[in-house]
Amino acid sequence: MTTNEKQIIDLQDNLELLRKLYGWTAEQLGDRLGISKQSVLNLEKGPENGGVKMTMIQYIAIRAVFEAELENRKDEEKKNLQTILGLILNDDSKVDPEDKERILDSAKVVSNSMMTGDKSAAVKTMSVLLASVASAAIVTPVVGGAVAAVGTLAAWTSSMLKNKKKKEIEKKENKK
Repeated sequence: MTTNEKQIIDLQDNLELLRKLYGWTAEQLGDRLGISKQSVLNLEKGPENGGVKMTMIQYIAIRAVFEAELENRKDEEKKNLQTILGLILNDDSKVDPEDKERILDSAKVVSNSMMTGDKSAAVKTMSVLLASVASAAIVTPVVGGAVAAVGTLAAWTSSMLKNKKKKEIEKKENKK
């Protein structure tokens, strides 16, 4: 499995979590992406559960929406979202898989509160949970501002395209 394929799978596996942490319904995320609520729900289900497999184009669009929305968030909430988004989107070998799993499990509990309860209490709870299980290596925000968000996305897209080109060259060489 390539890094790109792993990133797509990781985002799809955590799409519902992210959507809820951002405080969005499936319809609201769909509106931001230009797709239906049902399409969002099918992506969240994934192919193993009767849904669909996320494509690279969908991955790019969804990632861009989440990263761009960070600019509208403030303070503690923004930091928490950056941390969770970074854990999901960045293939960071410094992160202990057990720590990552613990953080994401905790985030799932909080994500339900974001949708049904007091948002400020959920943000504070998330901060406490992240502080209790995160090491310094984990708490690296995914982006730090509008320029960084664009730079991150551009760098990621460039990397993705280079990997695709490399695969095409390898296929051509294997056919010879």
